[in-house]
Amino acid sequence: MSQVTNSQPANKKYIFGFMDETGMLHSPLTDRVFAFGLLKLHHPRLIHRAIIDLKNNRSFHNEFKFTDITRRNTKLYCEIIDIFFNTNNCSFSCIVFDKTLLDLNKFFKGDHVHAYNSYAAKIIAESLSPGEYITIIADDISTPKADNFEKDIKTKIKKKLKRNALFGIVRVESHAVSELQVVDVLLGLVGYAYKLKYNLVPPSPDKINVLKYLQQKLGVTNLVTNGLDKKKKGGCTFRVKEFIP
Repeated sequence: MSQVTNSQPANKKYIFGFMDETGMLHSPLTDRVFAFGLLKLHHPRLIHRAIIDLKNNRSFHNEFKFTDITRRNTKLYCEIIDIFFNTNNCSFSCIVFDKTLLDLNKFFKGDHVHAYNSYAAKIIAESLSPGEYITIIADDISTPKADNFEKDIKTKIKKKLKRNALFGIVRVESHAVSELQVVDVLLGLVGYAYKLKYNLVPPSPDKINVLKYLQQKLGVTNLVTNGLDKKKKGGCTFRVKEFIP
């Protein structure tokens, strides 16, 4: 009987990942926080249907974005958080970068496009369990024509995991994809917590209320916690990791 190697898991699982970022890797160091977020789903239709129903019930026709949180819609954004936690087998993970600690000249010869692709590959690879194969839907961004975004990331993930774990990457506009809007909100809250820590933004009572609601759902007092790893009912997980050079 032939043996199954680690590079070819016996029980394959095909999943979807929705990826977004907050901040800009190439902006000045005063814009200190950059982070990648990834929402991993086995059945995207479940969370998508729940969000569409919420929008219809509340007559809300806009895109959910962390930056749009106001006093009038905090309850609505808390309901988005509820939808995430009520969705079985969903996983949110993020990597937070303190750009004052990064030396892109040393590791990437100042090429932040290459650095961006490397860090994107890192969060995808680290989010995958043995046997998982993923298709990524990423928020669309403007990149140079010479950027081999998909090829570069696929190569890096294959090298790290010893298998072709990434089927491909599709870039789309977030206003058309409910799942990307969930990533925007969750990642925005994590990034905001770090910006508050570094005194980069003035406190907003409305955003802080939604931030506290997320922390309450997780059972933590602070999202600024390297290695935060919470697993809730239904297989829902929430992870925060700080990038340590």
